[in-house]
Amino acid sequence: MADTDSSGISFTAYYTSEVWRQHGLSATAFDTREGKALYWLGRPVELFAEYILGVSNDVMLLQRHLIIDDVVRRAIREEGVTQIVEIACGLSPRGTRFCAEFQELHYLEADLPGMAAHKQQLLVQNGLLDNRHRVCSINILEENTEEALNTVFRRELDTSRKTLVITEGLINYFDLPTISGFWKRLAQTLKAFPTGYYITDLYPDFKWHPVTRFVDSFIHGLAFATRSRVSLHFRTEQAIREGFRSCGFRQTAVHIPESYYGVLPIPVQRLSSLVRVIENRV
Repeated sequence: MADTDSSGISFTAYYTSEVWRQHGLSATAFDTREGKALYWLGRPVELFAEYILGVSNDVMLLQRHLIIDDVVRRAIREEGVTQIVEIACGLSPRGTRFCAEFQELHYLEADLPGMAAHKQQLLVQNGLLDNRHRVCSINILEENTEEALNTVFRRELDTSRKTLVITEGLINYFDLPTISGFWKRLAQTLKAFPTGYYITDLYPDFKWHPVTRFVDSFIHGLAFATRSRVSLHFRTEQAIREGFRSCGFRQTAVHIPESYYGVLPIPVQRLSSLVRVIENRV
């Protein structure tokens, strides 16, 4: 049987949440001791990377988060999406912000049982859950269980609504065959809705980038810390589009941070960006 335990990834949820909070994107509900400790422990490395190498993990986290927000916001306003599922939600503040901004929106946050329970507790304590904003458990690696993707979607979602799925900071924790299995199941499951969208970020395998060695060292360290394999996928943007098409998505767009400089209030870095935001439709 395949190993479906990816709970180590929750380690990074606290750090990422604190990055968002430090830049005014989060809520007081996600002010955690764990996040603060990890954030400040990582500051020396961040400052070295930013000033010496010209790249910053914090910048990439903010770039991907704000671009995903923009793509999702346009899908709500222009395409009529009224139902969103954020898988591997961690301590993402997006559900809270979007439910406050869009009164017709239904938002389901989903994560492994431990993180889902923690997220629900924080939201309940701060009065941030209601019948439009809910939390549930999911495991993207499982099939035909109570926490499997298709089971959760059938049980929790309204199939009459245009539906959008978000994953942020998840994809590169799995090798390509494993994550492709999830993509195929997701594409098939989304066909039950009037329109299905999938928005994700990923870090491609850009061998041409001048800081590839530093990135390789970083992801090996992250893999050790999270007890997970960390993999980079796809060498070109065309390969990204072909990869998602082979998994059942009809249309794929690749969003590059540089295209949003001066358009969105995203931070700018000296070197070319390493993160991409992928927008898919079935």
